[in-house]
Amino acid sequence: MLLLFCRSSGRAGDMLPRHGTVYSVFLLTRTANIAPRRDVENWVGSARMHGSLLASAVDVSAYAERMLTGGLAWLDDRIFVLPKLTAAAETGGGAAMSEIARLLLTAHPPIWLYLAVSEKEVSREYIPSADLNALLWLEPNLDRILIAAHREVAFDRTTAMAKEIGDAAELLVLAAMRYCGQEPIHVAQLSDSYGYDIEIPGSAVDCVEVKAAGPRTAGQFHLSRNEFDTCERYGSRWRLIQLVFNSSAFTARVIGPAHVDSIREVLSSAWCDLVPPDTSAFVWEESAVITPPEGAWRDSDLVLDPDFGVPGFGAGHTAAG
Repeated sequence: MLLLFCRSSGRAGDMLPRHGTVYSVFLLTRTANIAPRRDVENWVGSARMHGSLLASAVDVSAYAERMLTGGLAWLDDRIFVLPKLTAAAETGGGAAMSEIARLLLTAHPPIWLYLAVSEKEVSREYIPSADLNALLWLEPNLDRILIAAHREVAFDRTTAMAKEIGDAAELLVLAAMRYCGQEPIHVAQLSDSYGYDIEIPGSAVDCVEVKAAGPRTAGQFHLSRNEFDTCERYGSRWRLIQLVFNSSAFTARVIGPAHVDSIREVLSSAWCDLVPPDTSAFVWEESAVITPPEGAWRDSDLVLDPDFGVPGFGAGHTAAG
C-alpha cells in the first residue's frame, strides 16, 4: 500500500481525519458492504443517499477517489474496502468515527505525526494550527488517537527523519565554516569510522561532531560508542556542536538559518566523566544518551551562511509500505 507523507492540509490526496473526511469514509465503507457497488458513481450515490445533511455538504466523490488512489478501497468486479475500515464502521457511533480517524492517520500519516507525537505524549506546538483545529472534534480522545497511530507507523520513518535532520545540521555547519573562511572536510561522507563528522585541517580543535536537536531535546544527544572512544582519544581536539532547530524546521520545504534557534558547543572534557567505565558486568556497545550539565554548554561563535539551505521534509515525501 502506498503511504503518502503530507506536509499539511489542503493538498491533493489529503486524508487528514477532519470530521467531514471521516464521516465520508464511514458512509462509503458502510454502503460498499451493504450491497455490491459495481462502479464509483453508484458507490458515491448510495453513500449520499444513506447520509445526513452533512453528506450533502462534503465532496463524497472526492473522498471516494482518494480511498481508491490511497489503497483504502479498490475496484475489481465491485468496490472493496480495506477490511480494517469495514470492521471500524461496523462498530457504529463515536467509536467508529474515532477508529476510522486512527486508520486514516496510519494510512496517510502527516509529517508532523512523527515529530509531535511520542510513545507517551503529544506536543501540540509541533502540529500546524490548521491541522490541529481540524482535529479538535476528536476531543477528548485526540491525544490517545494520535499516540495509537504513531505507535503503528513511527519507528522506521522516525529513524529516517532523525538521519535527515542530522544530515541537514552537518551541511549547515559545513556551509557556516566555509562562510567564515575555513576549509572543513566532511569526513562523515567518507566513512562512519572517524568518530566525528567534520575535520578542520590546521586547527587546534579540528574534530567536530555535529548533533541536531529540537526544542524538546536541546541539551542532550545520542553518542555512539565509536564517537565516545574517539572523543576520549582526541581529548581537547574533539568538540560537539549542536544545532537546535525550531518546530517550523520540521515542516519547511527548505531548511535554512531561520529554522535554527541556537548553536551551542560542548567540549568532551565537560561530560566524559558522566559515562561510567566498562566493567566485567556491564559494557555499552551501540549508543547512549548524554546530558551534560547546563553550565558545560557555551554559545557557538559560528555564523550560519544566510544564503544556504537544504531540502526539508515539507518538500514532499513518499514511501512504499
